Amino acid sequence: MIRSLLEAETDGSVAADVHVVGAGIAGLLVATRLRRRGLRVVVTESGGRRQDGETHPLNEVVHLRSVYRGAEHGRARCLGGTSTLWGGAMIPFLAADMAEEGDGWPVSRAELIRYLPEIEAMFGLAAGPYEAPDLAPTLDGSPPTYIPRLAKWPAFKRRNVAMLLDPALRAEDGPEIWLDATAKTFSFSPGGRVASVTACAPNGRRLTVSAREVVIAAGAIETTRLMLLADRQADDRIFAPDGVLGRYFHDHLSVRVASIEPRDRTALNRVAGFRFEGGGMRNLRFEPSEAAAVRAQVPAGFAHIAFASRGGSGFDALRDVFRFLQQRRLPGLTLLLPLARETPWLARAVWWRLREHRLLYPSDAEIELHMVVEQAARAENRILLSTERRDRYGQPLAAIDWSVDRDDQARLTRSGDLFAGFWTRSALSRLGTIRRRPAGEAEAEMADGGGIYHPGGSTRMGRNPAEGVVDADLRAFRVPNLSVAATSAFPTGGGANPTMMLMMAALRLADRLAAPP
Repeated sequence: MIRSLLEAETDGSVAADVHVVGAGIAGLLVATRLRRRGLRVVVTESGGRRQDGETHPLNEVVHLRSVYRGAEHGRARCLGGTSTLWGGAMIPFLAADMAEEGDGWPVSRAELIRYLPEIEAMFGLAAGPYEAPDLAPTLDGSPPTYIPRLAKWPAFKRRNVAMLLDPALRAEDGPEIWLDATAKTFSFSPGGRVASVTACAPNGRRLTVSAREVVIAAGAIETTRLMLLADRQADDRIFAPDGVLGRYFHDHLSVRVASIEPRDRTALNRVAGFRFEGGGMRNLRFEPSEAAAVRAQVPAGFAHIAFASRGGSGFDALRDVFRFLQQRRLPGLTLLLPLARETPWLARAVWWRLREHRLLYPSDAEIELHMVVEQAARAENRILLSTERRDRYGQPLAAIDWSVDRDDQARLTRSGDLFAGFWTRSALSRLGTIRRRPAGEAEAEMADGGGIYHPGGSTRMGRNPAEGVVDADLRAFRVPNLSVAATSAFPTGGGANPTMMLMMAALRLADRLAAPP
């Protein structure tokens, strides 16, 4: 059942077993799972049914040391959240990405990975391994320093989680979803539990939700801001004394490190091009080996080959058409006309799709090598509340005090060097030659805001309140009925896109909340 607080005739209040703040990927997965278990669930979502623009005004932040582009881009406030913009790459972390020593993960990979078959079935992904060692064997038979892996991408019609779960969301016995409802005020009981959360609509309407459990699933940045607001409204007595909330903010850092001069463009397209599998696709990436000697040299991350087409190509037009459909929007003539002009390329692309089971890239596309590295989690990189600027509801904006430092740049250099050596020693060298950018150029570009919208760390998991904001079960240490379902709980970035791991963590959280006391 989906409603809009904008359309409510009066202010209201509602009671629930669980209140989920945020109707994005994690929030909707938690809400529908709990409702199926018989719990009454209320979801409040700041946005509407869809976000028409590339950015949302409520995602505005204050940038302090550097501009973090992922603060506004790559985020969406609407039913389905970021899944309305999401590219769709799904791949689990390797075990080495979730090392438990030091400041590592307090939950094991096995605890999360048991939800993998369920996630694959939900999104129509073919079962099977993600590793593909046969794609890049070493020529001398030595152990590879990088592992070829194939991410799985659901069909466009299955990427928007709101569309995927639409029957359950619209059902009379589904979760009660309130759109245009921005969480504003948190009240606490004498025992330190969240007693209620009040949400506001742009026209001033209010909805107060009282629930036994509260789950904040509003995305990494907004989840952190809401918890900081809740602490501020409690006179900074809850999280502030520990000094962890908002700190250790990190992202994946990505930059083009080289071009690839192909020896055989067709063969390279076969190896590195998107593969059609069932109703979805797969694409190739290379992650550092889990061998201790390799992990001692480079951070988690991945390398991938990109075919950069010139603007206005048929490839670009086709991609944009599918993105509009993913957002429940109809593409206009400005998108369809370029596609019509590229009929010859489109015909070849269809032939490749049927014969090669690959996506055909334009023949004039530049072939680039991109490195993505895990940023070190440092306490000085943080999200805090602005002291000067406020949103339309009078609440402080998030302020992001973040930068890429020399250590991050050195991590990129080491990763690029190690991968270049791997390429030379592997069968990939027969397909083309890597031409590195001039020394220091990629590192300098990365320092100018190299994040790729995979934020984490600012409500991190830990083993105790001095180490983290939430425990291994995503429950806040200082508020017993408050949980977090966002990548902000991930203590490290890992070597892959974090969305699949977030989904598995969300299902595990829902199972905990649904378990008998």
